Amino acid sequence: MQVRSILGEVMAQRRSAAVAFDYLAALSPSTRANCWSLAESAGHEGWGRMQALLGSYQWDWKDLRAKLPVLAAAWIPEPSGDLIGPGIAVDETAQLKNGQATACVAPQHAGCTGQVENCVTTVFCAYVTASGQAWADFDVYMPQRWARDLPRRNAAGIPADLEFATKPQLAMQQLQRLMAAGLPARWVAFDEVYGRSEQLRKKAAGAGLAYAAIIPCDYPVTTPAGTVTRADAAITRAVFERRSCGNGSAGPRYSDWSMTATGINGQYLLIRRLISRPDQYTFYLCWAPPGRPATMTYFITIAGRRWPVEETFKTGKDTFGWDQSQTRSWNGICRHTALAALAQLRCAAIRGALTGGIQLPGAVSDNAPDGHITPGSQAAHDNSLISDVDLQIPLGDAPVPHRGATPCPSDIAAIKLSIAETSRLARLTTQYTAGLISRARLAFALRWSRRRRRHQAIARWHHYSARLLAATGSG
Repeated sequence: MQVRSILGEVMAQRRSAAVAFDYLAALSPSTRANCWSLAESAGHEGWGRMQALLGSYQWDWKDLRAKLPVLAAAWIPEPSGDLIGPGIAVDETAQLKNGQATACVAPQHAGCTGQVENCVTTVFCAYVTASGQAWADFDVYMPQRWARDLPRRNAAGIPADLEFATKPQLAMQQLQRLMAAGLPARWVAFDEVYGRSEQLRKKAAGAGLAYAAIIPCDYPVTTPAGTVTRADAAITRAVFERRSCGNGSAGPRYSDWSMTATGINGQYLLIRRLISRPDQYTFYLCWAPPGRPATMTYFITIAGRRWPVEETFKTGKDTFGWDQSQTRSWNGICRHTALAALAQLRCAAIRGALTGGIQLPGAVSDNAPDGHITPGSQAAHDNSLISDVDLQIPLGDAPVPHRGATPCPSDIAAIKLSIAETSRLARLTTQYTAGLISRARLAFALRWSRRRRRHQAIARWHHYSARLLAATGSG
């Protein structure tokens, strides 16, 4: 794993790199991402080094951010035969905050709750392939009230040369950095906040990226006849087809879709209608560069690949505690975000490197973990009852039904390792090989992991079966 050497390149002092690696390794579903909890989880005798990592240590988070695109391309595989190839999903999410001292905090719309909250908003670009996704770039959004308040900016450590930029402008900057870094993206998908920006869409097209950009229903669209009309005016002439834009955790995401050309060469208006709520529509402006298959299937697939950015937000918050940091400074927030992004990529790399069935190595001492077990003790006896089979991690992925109402196989395998489960198992195996937990305790945790993953496989099977039956009537 290259993580240690990467941190060594970013940080001039070996001590800083070591603390940063401890920080990464401690980020897990079972640990709150504040410096006290992370220090305890990492085995530090105090919280000072973790606080210094986000505060006084001399390193530039931008250097670490600049490495994310290269790592994403290397650690998130691109399956062969994928229709659209790898791409970028752009969206934002928020950290809810109390008080007014945290850098860039303000009352603003928070997508995670759907209402106005006191929060810090960050714009992300996620690198997405058919096999996984992770953050590849980010920018903290600075509201205008902060841009104009120099004393408040100075108190929060916001750089004096940082100028106000809208969220679409931040996304444009990120696309420019990602393309300059050589990220092998072929498309980009935008939410409505970004899709309505003509400048951003032109930026994507100029970079040779196909796009599927959500626009509001009243967005002006030029028709092939040269007239300008609202996007929703196309509904009356739309002919819909039922298609799936990809598989989700609850099954294929079927909707009714229609596509028509616009008055701009290569650009199309794509309309999505929900099956469960046929009065609900989503409108996309789509474009593909010459040589790409500008078909409805192609654009529907791109539109469906925007949702994985939501999975990166869930993983970042639930697994790596991205929204739990208690740091208030600009530097601290950006450093924590860069480290959380690297932790996400690290687990994606670990998962991608696993093949077959994994059998764990022996611990430092299977008879003396936890500092208390001695030969002849009950714990040592329990360890002796654990076989190598008990310490295996099944890989691969369970099947899904192709028709509705198909019975679930009684011997269905475990679901594919998630990033959260990979993080949990990586932490357990580290504790085991260091002699901190016993062989019996590890086997117990792995049994629960297998139970969780098999239960998820059964639940997914039934979700897929029900959705296929409802959407296609196949049984």
